[in-house]
Amino acid sequence: MRIEIAGALSCGKSTLAGKLARDGHLIVYEDLTTNPYLDLRVVDPEKYDFLCQQQFVLDKIASLRQASEAGKPHITDFSIAAERAYVSHYVSHRPDWIGSLMALMDQSEADLGLPDLVIHLECAPEAQLERIRKRGRDFEQGHDVPFIANINERVGNQVARVENLGVDVVSYRTDILTWDAIMLDLYENHLPRLGFQAVEMAGA
Repeated sequence: MRIEIAGALSCGKSTLAGKLARDGHLIVYEDLTTNPYLDLRVVDPEKYDFLCQQQFVLDKIASLRQASEAGKPHITDFSIAAERAYVSHYVSHRPDWIGSLMALMDQSEADLGLPDLVIHLECAPEAQLERIRKRGRDFEQGHDVPFIANINERVGNQVARVENLGVDVVSYRTDILTWDAIMLDLYENHLPRLGFQAVEMAGA
């Protein structure tokens, strides 16, 4: 059983994952710092854009495979849907690169299956930009509202794709709803039916 948290940058994926982890759920985390091409991409995009995006894809697939082989229900703080969105943006000038990377993710879906639920976190681009500035990651500081809005749209399109394939999707606006409201809805309407309960709830 697998739940993926989808969303563009600074929508609250890590925050939600942290709350679910505190409730006792097994979380599979994305680690951006392990990509050796992240900074090199800025220096020489033509040389390193493909390698950077390929590494992101491979790392996510490896994490999904490892969690699947462990055989325990898990929640990822990333999604293949969002990864497809980033690929379509960052290497849009090279359709051959897009095709290669999408093929990797297609094969992952064939091998590991689609998630049982996607939690889609959405946010106004202006709020995301403010969060980006506050958290201070160097590689994100050049982003602006049009860029973020573009990524949001692409993520939304990819989430719609998996929903059309039969995956359950629940969406929340993290700049409007409180985390208490989001968590309450998840536990009342979504997580328990998939076998995900907080430790204290399971032991009640």
